[in-house]
Amino acid sequence: MAERHFSGGMVSFRGMTNFLMRWTLPNDLERLLQASIHRKARLEQLQAQRAEARPVRRRDSAGLWMPLGSNATVHGYAIGNFVYVGSGLNVFADWDAIEPALIDPKLPADPGHANNAGDGMPYWPSYSGISAASRTAYLRWLAGGRKDPQAYIGYVFLFFYGLERRVYEFIHDRGSSADEMLVIAQEIVRLRSLYARNSSFASYSSGLLDALACIEPRARPLARTPISPSYEAPAFLRIALGELAAAEKPIPATLALDWLRSTQFLNTPATRCAAELELLFHIRYAQKFGEGMTVKPNKTLITIDYQPASDALEPLRVTAPHLPDVTALSRPTTKLVELARECSDALDSYSRFLGKNPNGRGSLSAFALLPPELVEGTHSADASALADLVASRLDEHGRAHLGAGELLHYVRVARPEKVAKAEALLLAQSLEKLGYGLEPDVRLGGPVLEGEGHLVVFRRLADCPCAASDEYATATICMRLGALVSAADDDVSAAERGIIEAHIGEKLRLSAGERQRLGAHLAWLLEARPGTGGMKKRLAQLSRDARLHIGRFLVSIATTDGVLDPREMKVLEKLYALLGLDPNDLYREVNAASTDDEPVTVDVQTSAPKSYRVPPQPIAGLDRKRIELKMAETREVSALLGRIFVEEVAPPAVAPEGALGPLDAAHASLLRKLAARESWSRSEVEQLADELSLMTDGALEAINDYAYEIAGEPLWEDDDPISIHSKVAQELIA
Repeated sequence: MAERHFSGGMVSFRGMTNFLMRWTLPNDLERLLQASIHRKARLEQLQAQRAEARPVRRRDSAGLWMPLGSNATVHGYAIGNFVYVGSGLNVFADWDAIEPALIDPKLPADPGHANNAGDGMPYWPSYSGISAASRTAYLRWLAGGRKDPQAYIGYVFLFFYGLERRVYEFIHDRGSSADEMLVIAQEIVRLRSLYARNSSFASYSSGLLDALACIEPRARPLARTPISPSYEAPAFLRIALGELAAAEKPIPATLALDWLRSTQFLNTPATRCAAELELLFHIRYAQKFGEGMTVKPNKTLITIDYQPASDALEPLRVTAPHLPDVTALSRPTTKLVELARECSDALDSYSRFLGKNPNGRGSLSAFALLPPELVEGTHSADASALADLVASRLDEHGRAHLGAGELLHYVRVARPEKVAKAEALLLAQSLEKLGYGLEPDVRLGGPVLEGEGHLVVFRRLADCPCAASDEYATATICMRLGALVSAADDDVSAAERGIIEAHIGEKLRLSAGERQRLGAHLAWLLEARPGTGGMKKRLAQLSRDARLHIGRFLVSIATTDGVLDPREMKVLEKLYALLGLDPNDLYREVNAASTDDEPVTVDVQTSAPKSYRVPPQPIAGLDRKRIELKMAETREVSALLGRIFVEEVAPPAVAPEGALGPLDAAHASLLRKLAARESWSRSEVEQLADELSLMTDGALEAINDYAYEIAGEPLWEDDDPISIHSKVAQELIA
């Protein structure tokens, strides 16, 4: 077995490490242990010898290097180039050692027997120390072009030792040239394509390429290796970054991401959605750094430490002149980590979905969860079909009136007869990615869709909200009550629609996007005509004066066209009862609706239903004075509702725990209470909400919105009992 030696007064266990790297036979454990024991004893012996005598260098330099284009013949085999041939060769190590790569023609071969399998070969082979049959096999491999993929790895290493030595000679200015270094680098790459499946050869050959890249710029592209997390960036990457820093040039996004991936263990979304993360990183990197982040050169230069495979060579340290090692800086890495974390967080919901649905890429569900920047570059057959359907049905107002079933077909709901809130949310998110808004939208307090229901899809403005502001919530309450009155006679007049739409634009401080959504909401209200479910409790909180104001607003809508239909009167009676107002209040407001102060007459006919006549008003072109009066009433009611539904409530008897994200303390406290169990009755949840002075439905919706934002899934589902997803709960309150 070839011997290993010590260096610098301390025993080097590199030989032991090399041995472990080379040992690939799972059934050779006993041999491994024996070799380890022998190795240790030999190292101790060499250490003692070094203490007694100076190292001896061989001076016989009869060996010759065969450069590219030359050829040598040994024992009848034309073994080609890139080999040392001769009877002696100086070594670089500071002890007496035989150059293992030297092919000595005087040593015998055995043409009749070739040890192709490498039987009996030592772990650290030397041409002078192997058998004649092994020399024959090695010479045949060389003569065959060094390309037999089944060749014994020991023969590959014998040849590789020569390449190592030639690189050392160039570095120590003992011959060779930069051009030859490039050719050797190319030869190493070729060998790696055949033998890198052996982990030991892969490691040594990669290390030698790194050293070559450091000393010869033309070899740098050849040193590129796959990126994987490590304690430091690979040499080719450090060199590329150093070149850019030295030239004061920006770092491209691809190189920045390689830097990040080589030194950081990224989280699950970054690995599960690697392609999506790369695209998103490129987009946001350009937004943040333009052409790229520029790093000022530091004083630390790039150094490469190479531990050679050959016994005859010392460990090597190579420094790249004038190339700063910017990977030693922490600030650039911190910036990249922050950006990657932002991208990873944006992909979190998408990643969770793919974790549960590995084949879900391209589905509408996956599409809905993508960050907005990735929508254009992502293909989804369902999303494309959904977009085509909506586009084909848009009217002159940019709205499409569609059946819920037409849209839910692309969501592929589990139970069409009972659409889950998560599925309704998915539809709204998908349409938003396609540039459309949906009414009703569960994210803004709208009801969960019904398979047979009616929907309005509209082309949305950039600031169209996906969460309800206080002003928006107030507007929808007034609008819903007003739509009930307006549609009571099955004929929504231009005046009635006008006063409700004017209410959208003039009631409170609303953005253009909010007004657009409210317009679509009104179109849905007038078409779907939802009832008053869920409103009684909210309206019951109002004072009598507030309820009278709302009643007056509703009467103003009903009487805007000068005619009060019996059906409108019937709806008004129901709404006044819902408001807890006396019927006499209604009749008083109807009579007061006349600008001429004349009472409203009630006509009772046997051949026609009872009707109520408001004194005639000039309808043509609409009476502006009358409209302005009613708009003043509208604004007064809206402002009143805004104060009532937005004002701060008295603090609860028991102070809730701290806030969570966008949830205030009260909502966060309700979330924590719900997380304690997996199922609650509706009445229990209402009691918890009452204790915290919260409105049950609104609080539950706010908590689910937070759950979708953080976990990509709802916290609760169903209505009674209410089911709690414990895993989501724990993630939210962790």
